[in-house]
Amino acid sequence: MLFPLSLMSLSVSLVIVVISCFFMAKFRHIYDRIKIPLAIFTVIAGLILYTIGYIPTDSNEPLEVFSAAFLALFSTCRIFIMESDFSDLNEIVLNNGFYTFSLSLVHILGALLTIMTILSAFGIKFLSRLKLLFGNSQQTYIFLGFNGESLNLIKSLKAGGKSRCFIVVESLQDGEEDGDLLLKLREDRFILIDAVWQDLTGMKKLRIPKRLLNRELHIFALSSNESINARVILAFLKQAQTGKMDENKIKFYVNTTDESAEKYFEIVNKEKNTDFEVKTFSIPDITARQLFETYPIHDYLPMDTKLAKALSGFTIFIAGFGPVGMEILRKSIYLGQFIGGDYRAVITDGEMTKKRGFLYNKYPGLKNNYHIETCEAVPGSEEFYQALESNINTMNYIVVALDNDKLNIETAIEIQRLVNRSRADKNPIIAVHITNNEDYAYLEKSMLLPDVRFFGRCSDIFTENIIINEIMDSMARKMNALFNSLYNIEPADNWRDLDVFTKESNRSAASNIATKLRLLNLGMREKTGDNNRPAVNLSEYLTGERLENLSKQEHLRWNAFHFASGWVTWPLNQTGNAKKAKDLINRRHACLVSWEELEEVTLRFNQIPSYQDLDREQVKNIPMIIEHAGYEVYERN
Repeated sequence: MLFPLSLMSLSVSLVIVVISCFFMAKFRHIYDRIKIPLAIFTVIAGLILYTIGYIPTDSNEPLEVFSAAFLALFSTCRIFIMESDFSDLNEIVLNNGFYTFSLSLVHILGALLTIMTILSAFGIKFLSRLKLLFGNSQQTYIFLGFNGESLNLIKSLKAGGKSRCFIVVESLQDGEEDGDLLLKLREDRFILIDAVWQDLTGMKKLRIPKRLLNRELHIFALSSNESINARVILAFLKQAQTGKMDENKIKFYVNTTDESAEKYFEIVNKEKNTDFEVKTFSIPDITARQLFETYPIHDYLPMDTKLAKALSGFTIFIAGFGPVGMEILRKSIYLGQFIGGDYRAVITDGEMTKKRGFLYNKYPGLKNNYHIETCEAVPGSEEFYQALESNINTMNYIVVALDNDKLNIETAIEIQRLVNRSRADKNPIIAVHITNNEDYAYLEKSMLLPDVRFFGRCSDIFTENIIINEIMDSMARKMNALFNSLYNIEPADNWRDLDVFTKESNRSAASNIATKLRLLNLGMREKTGDNNRPAVNLSEYLTGERLENLSKQEHLRWNAFHFASGWVTWPLNQTGNAKKAKDLINRRHACLVSWEELEEVTLRFNQIPSYQDLDREQVKNIPMIIEHAGYEVYERN
């Protein structure tokens, strides 16, 4: 045996087993990299040490050295079955403390390698349970189902560098132990729980240790089966309610295009008087959001930063009006509002007549308030290029979203050709929707397409910044609290009591802070203390005509967000005896008018402070919101 059978040897063996389990649970990826070099080292060290131990002290015969080496080979092999030949070595080397220590260390390495190899043979399920047993992270992320979306989000979250535990719930089919799922698991080091997540009725069946569930917990349902996503998250939500889990530590994320889903989760919360946060999103929604966060509209407009206004209007051309094109239009409307220039959109699609009717029925406020031109034309047709050419000199932003990667690329190449021969000034951005980056990555760096930018790839949209976006939520929450303080609402921070639309409205306002800073030739960054450019006092910039123009721009943005969310203007002559300017049930608002007309609305509802002053206060609060998020403001070039 490795050690003579005794209480001490049993204790040492137990320690080796525990160390092996801990190492495999925490550092399986390291073991996979070092096991072969470590095994080679152990074999070579064992051969050398045993050969030295077997050579008789009073002999110099070559034959005896060869015989000692042959015996050493067998003894070295026995290291890996945890057997020892200490008693057969000559007494002189055994009395050497350094030799004995070295040989014992080699035996321990051999034992560790053997035990860890045996643990590996048990399979991924056993190792995952070991990881759960030894896991001690501060944040737990549970993914229901394994797909490209969850894998990319895990990679993004891992880059955060915090103490995070990643658990994937997915069923392993027979014979799948060496499949793609396991390969990804070994590469990205998440924990796998073998279960059919679609059939789950709660978290108990997952048998996750309570210490992990009682910490900050994020649960994701990102599969393409939207109805199952919602059903399973609903079951988890109800269990969290009955189990009285901490509302401040658990968040749910659901991939669904059902606009009523988040409202339904809100109703379930109210029924049990709980405030668990459930965030819903759709692929088109986060695709459009990623586009404008990566390539913001304000970067493609000339600006007068002394007056905080645009020097021209904003024109966007959208080729393709499917779900992604629709979301791009909506977001471009409320992100493309500036004092000094009007918003304009040109849209082409092969079924534009039908889709135009759907657009204005769902968002009736857009028809009479924004300049939206539509053209029924397929890419490559004469009508398509006529629509492009007639607007090419005023376009700031071109988006190609035809729901087909190859067609998108081909169309972008032709648009770039047209831009090159038609524009003498700064070219517009040509944003191309691509879902598979591997096929077209080389084109992004091509000199043939200098204005083309890709967006919408899975690795772009399933990121911590897009899906979780805690910084933006923190800013939106602070914005809401500061707004409530104007009305003396207690508690001012009533974020969890807000309806879905009001939360999104605050998020929209928070996301527009970067645009307002750009209008002042400013930017914001995390406070690190090692920046070359000194921070500036934002409040000093928010005075006079700049403040007035930013307040007007905020009202334009607020109007656009409501119109692009299905709201309409509530004419004053139809408000009757209403005491508030907002009709939530019918999605009407009396403040959806021009800046100048707000004075009349203020008088009608006896509003104090005035609606114009509310916009001014919203702008004045920006320094506090940025400070709250841990950011600071600096001056750009």
